Amino acid sequence: MTENDSKIYVCGNLNTKGYLSNSSLTNKAWTQITLINDPHEVRKIVSGNNANCMVWKGINKIEYYEPTIKKSYTVENEEIKDIHSGYATFLILTKSGKVYSLADFKKSSYSEIPLTNPNTSNYDQIRSVPFFNDEKNNRKVKQIAMVGWSNYYVCEDGTLYGNGYNSGRLGDGTNNGHKNIPVLIKDNVERVFGGNQSWYFFLTTRDNKLFSCGENAYGQLARGNTVKASAPMLVQNWKAEDILDIYCLGNFSILITKEGKTYTCGSSATNGLEKNVYEFTEVGLLKNKKIVQVFGGYAVVLVKTSENELYGWNFGSSYYLKSKNKPISNFKKPNYIDLPDIYQNDQVPFDFSCGTSTIFLYPKYSNSIKQDFKNLYNSKKYCDSKIGSNEREIPVHKCFVESRIGRKMDEIQKTLINFSKEEINTFLKWVYYGDVMNLKSVKPIFDSFSLTFPPLLRNFENDLLKLYKDEDSKDFSILVDMNNEENDEDQDEDDDDDEDFEEIPVHKIILIARSGLFREMFDNIKENSNSVKDFSGKTIESLEILIHYLYTGKIELTADDDPQLVCEELEDAMEYYQLNKNCSLKEELQRIKRQFNIK
Repeated sequence: MTENDSKIYVCGNLNTKGYLSNSSLTNKAWTQITLINDPHEVRKIVSGNNANCMVWKGINKIEYYEPTIKKSYTVENEEIKDIHSGYATFLILTKSGKVYSLADFKKSSYSEIPLTNPNTSNYDQIRSVPFFNDEKNNRKVKQIAMVGWSNYYVCEDGTLYGNGYNSGRLGDGTNNGHKNIPVLIKDNVERVFGGNQSWYFFLTTRDNKLFSCGENAYGQLARGNTVKASAPMLVQNWKAEDILDIYCLGNFSILITKEGKTYTCGSSATNGLEKNVYEFTEVGLLKNKKIVQVFGGYAVVLVKTSENELYGWNFGSSYYLKSKNKPISNFKKPNYIDLPDIYQNDQVPFDFSCGTSTIFLYPKYSNSIKQDFKNLYNSKKYCDSKIGSNEREIPVHKCFVESRIGRKMDEIQKTLINFSKEEINTFLKWVYYGDVMNLKSVKPIFDSFSLTFPPLLRNFENDLLKLYKDEDSKDFSILVDMNNEENDEDQDEDDDDDEDFEEIPVHKIILIARSGLFREMFDNIKENSNSVKDFSGKTIESLEILIHYLYTGKIELTADDDPQLVCEELEDAMEYYQLNKNCSLKEELQRIKRQFNIK
């Protein structure tokens, strides 16, 4: 992804001052946002009431925008896992299981803010939520969700807590008493589903069941009636293992299955079926589309297909969106949504989110390591082996494929020869960059290699770390000038005394996948060469740290390393070694600087 690909768009009925320019504007069509810098660093945007939004960037950076406010925050010594928005409160979940809030109590029901004294919460700083962040209670949160004036937290032990506005919809079985401090709602919970403009929620349990709770005047709880529930109640005929996502809106619900089918229930005015339904019913106009993502506001709903297309309904006159370059005539049924040029024809993967009356469209954040290996697999360059036979032959990189599968190439070739080219390609997408979409069709391949199925998402990163530690399989070397002089890269390398160079063993495929500079080198050196000389002028210690980063995406220092020297030497590494724009090297260096108080 290039800088030109990194664009953020907004549309809807909002005062866009603070989003688009320094003057007050109203623009309901797709309009580029210019004030959010470094769009390629954006991981998620969430929007609350009308024209406010929170932007998550990089590892632990947060930006908050209102028509007249822009603030930046850092969640110190933490890595952010997810962010969510409510009416006027935002929640931040970290990878360590801690929860933080950002809220303006003047614009919110005090009960929405999960603090003992919500009057202390405002947009001046991010507040820690003591109920979850006290190490003595050991309540580590793995997932958060929000609905209108209520928050939900699923802990690692399966307990579900909630706080905020009640009126019988919080889920604790009572009908009154707003709760600032989270209360226990249910045990054995796997996941909770909400929506910032809804007044109800769904949850799945560890024993494969689906429950719903809250307001139900339009049958949006999918239980065949319009009876409100003050505690989670079972939704018949659904298994948790079949559900990809559920989104709760004002008076209807959307459910997406792992197969990509779309179901809805609730009010005829908004559910996309134009008839009242009190149980999940498939959306006929989307039957031929595989849906992979859903988001909504109070009534507006958007779904994204596996082909990077956007469909939606309930836009009304608040949006000037078009379908097939024509104005949308029927807002009550799903329509294809025209995208800005860079997101059309699957040019750039995108993400999206909705607020009360706002839609955000932005480049999908990608794991730089996985993206680099995806690009390598798609390019089919620098391959040194093949899988399959005759017209089914697929070029591969022997060392990497052997490492990921845990078998030698001869055995891999014999096992895969009986599978189709399409099946092998699907399997190799997992091998090269951890793609877990559509893997059910190739389960026999996983079984043939005794690989765990379904594969864990973290396998890719773990395997790269194992590859880094496997000294015996390293097939290439970087020769570092021990005189530490910035030599002319165009000089005749044969004139250099190899005794002045020290060797860093690596896997050639890592350099090829991760560095444009090394790819250029490999295009110009002999095919059977097993080393290349590095003339960057950097110390061998810093280069070894950089090599570790190329494998893992992390910078790790030992007691013998000088943090300031490492930061100084690697400051320009992203440009010098031509690492892609999505790489996190800059953020890693910032983390090291914070850790060691380096300015």
